[in-house]
Amino acid sequence: MNSEPGDASAGTGAAASDAPGSNADSSRCVLFVDDEPGAADLAATHVDRLVDGIETLTRLSPDEGLEVVRDGRVDCVVSDFDMPGSNGLEFLESVRDVDPGLPFVLFTGKGSEEIASDAISAGVTDYLQKGAGRDRYEMLANSVANALGRRRAERDLREVNAKVTAIHEFAAELASVTDVATVFDRTVDAAEDILEFDRCVTARRRGDKVVPAVLSESVSEEEVRAFDIGEGVVGTTVAEQETMVVDNLSVDPADPDELEDPSSPGRSSVGADRRTGSEVADPVADDIRSAISVPIGSHGVLQAVSNGYAAFDERDVEFAELLAAHAANAIEQIETENALRRERDRLTALFHDLPLPAVRTVALDGGGRRLDAANEAFRETFGYGADSGYEEVCDEVIPDSAERFEPEAVLERGEPSRLEVRRRTVDGIRDFILHVIPVKQSDETVLYSVYADIDDQKRIERTLRRLHATTREMFGGDSRAEIAEVATRAAIDTLGFPSSGVRLYEPETNVLRPTAISEEATAAFGDRPAFGPGDGRVWEAFESGQPIVVDDLDTVDTAVGYGEHRSLLVVPLGEHGVMPLGSREPEFFDATDVQLARVLAANVTVALNHAERTEQLRERDAALQREIDRLEKFAGLVSHDLRNPLNVAAGRTDLARALTDDAAVLDELDRVEDAHDRMTQLIDDLLALARQGRTVDDIEPVPLDEAAEHAWRTVDTAGATLDASAATDAVDADPERLRTLLENLFTNSVEHGSTSSRATPDDGVEHGSGDADDLTVSVGSLPDGFYVADDGRGFDIDPEAATEYGRSSTPDGTGFGLAIVREIAAAHGWELSVDDRDGARFEFRPES
Repeated sequence: MNSEPGDASAGTGAAASDAPGSNADSSRCVLFVDDEPGAADLAATHVDRLVDGIETLTRLSPDEGLEVVRDGRVDCVVSDFDMPGSNGLEFLESVRDVDPGLPFVLFTGKGSEEIASDAISAGVTDYLQKGAGRDRYEMLANSVANALGRRRAERDLREVNAKVTAIHEFAAELASVTDVATVFDRTVDAAEDILEFDRCVTARRRGDKVVPAVLSESVSEEEVRAFDIGEGVVGTTVAEQETMVVDNLSVDPADPDELEDPSSPGRSSVGADRRTGSEVADPVADDIRSAISVPIGSHGVLQAVSNGYAAFDERDVEFAELLAAHAANAIEQIETENALRRERDRLTALFHDLPLPAVRTVALDGGGRRLDAANEAFRETFGYGADSGYEEVCDEVIPDSAERFEPEAVLERGEPSRLEVRRRTVDGIRDFILHVIPVKQSDETVLYSVYADIDDQKRIERTLRRLHATTREMFGGDSRAEIAEVATRAAIDTLGFPSSGVRLYEPETNVLRPTAISEEATAAFGDRPAFGPGDGRVWEAFESGQPIVVDDLDTVDTAVGYGEHRSLLVVPLGEHGVMPLGSREPEFFDATDVQLARVLAANVTVALNHAERTEQLRERDAALQREIDRLEKFAGLVSHDLRNPLNVAAGRTDLARALTDDAAVLDELDRVEDAHDRMTQLIDDLLALARQGRTVDDIEPVPLDEAAEHAWRTVDTAGATLDASAATDAVDADPERLRTLLENLFTNSVEHGSTSSRATPDDGVEHGSGDADDLTVSVGSLPDGFYVADDGRGFDIDPEAATEYGRSSTPDGTGFGLAIVREIAAAHGWELSVDDRDGARFEFRPES
């Protein structure tokens, strides 16, 4: 490339000769034929003066003129009509035999309508009559110029059509080319043959370099070199992928005269929108003056150079770009097909080497499919290969009840699909994940079907579901022995371990006692005693808390015998015991068996924990019931055995009051009555406390505002006010006992919220003083409970201590009122919190 990257010098042949201002323009020849020498010379002189760039010849007879036409030098003929031996129309006929398209102007002094009609019918280019005056010759010159223009246009059109046709044929030839190097070679050939560039080169991009690829015959190796991307005209062409044109390279830029074609000053060769490359040109050869550099896509460049000024016109550039575009398309097609071929080869290799069963099918006309290939894994798994028919394989491999995928749907989506299927293999029906991958090729669409065996996974999933059901059954067991029986059956039926059992730990004797043993285990082991410390692998698994697997008992020393068993798996059950599992086959338990056994053992452990807690709760409930019975008896004692003597004492006091008028005695009797009232109040409170502490069995939603209103009406509230506007929710409670709780809280607030209330003995705690008329008791809902509060001064003692038995800040208080509140709350499962920062506030929430 001697003008740019990969340098080349290319010149043009016809393209250069046809350029405006070239020798082709000055060689246009006009032949004047007239038997009058003076007339021919005069016409030639006028036309030569009026039409630029022509050469004129004169002949005195049609025969002489015809000889010139036969030499091929004539571009237009101007002929007289009336000449000796032959008239103008006869001469026209002779000329048309030699060159049918040669312009022919009939310029005659003998004019008539008949001659004009005959001339037009004969096909003259123009018909003019001679006459005196300059205007006749101006008309003749104009007719000649128009005829030459049409001649030139027709010739150009023929050349353009010929080149376009040749370039299309070039593109068609490239369609069969399979390597890029040949495309670059054919491009140079086409530039020489079609575009008539005698000095041209193609260069190919190699990484960050542009290197010469193919040179025309007139370009030597010394005239070309490699260029960096962006260097020189060729490097810039590749970098920017834009055509570059150099019109006048080897000149002095400081001399304006050197920048123009001496034969046609001011002429430019290409359109104003073309990129000029003079500023980046770096020619290798010294005789290069003009060049064009056309990108071949992103793959390289086609460059042509010439030693002439502006040797390449706009048409040359357009044809070169069309040629390069076809070359770029061919290269891209080759690279695409090569990439597809590599991908196809890779897929083919992957297909055959794939350890998973895989099959390749091809769509046929009419909607059918053909089994194109099957890998070895497919043959081994399903027993069929590519030599089998597609429908035959489908009918044999797909069970009747199994799901079939629709190839048409996969092809329509154009994306891989995944679905779970069941297929019939040589080993029976198994579960698979089927991956269907569509691959579109130039001539067909292929479907790859790859099967991933998930039968073991599905079997494990089914096993886990059955184990989950077993866990629910074990949770319904009433005893540890019943749970052990269920676990042993699960090991047999669900896990497939016929020789199984459960040994539960007895803390009293420090042994693992056989609780549930299968028949096969008994047959293999015999009757087994309890195992204690040091008794073989069973105790070792219990003590370590880790599963123990023995693949072959015959190859290891054991502290105890295992009968006919060869394999042993022992899984611990936490602190409850172990599950020993055995088999008469060596290496029977694999990793999956161990994992599933651990899952079963974990479920058994949870069930045993649940049973243990259930037993503890039963014992606790029994103890609570005994306590309740004791309290009931105590309440009966208080209610009956203590009230009777108290009633007798009260009656005797009344008799004594009737027998005396002594003021001192009556005063003492009043004090005895006060003591009796105090004892009565203590008995009532003690009885209430014993009964309110019982657990609550019947719970229902109780509207808090309604319960507060009912309780308020049963309490002597003096002048206090109830505000239940914030009690918007219902409370899950025993309605009567909730009412009792509210009554005790209201009584506590009213009787101890002010000193103006009656000061009788009470079960509350005095927590302030003031006027009861100004006291407000509020009841409201909390997000997770409810509260009761008043706006008194708060407690005089620790608020939490106020709810303990017998705690009161008044001498005559029993300290049972708030204790009853606490017992009712505990019976409902509520936590009670007390606050006295702004009066007394009691909050009730579910126990956390």
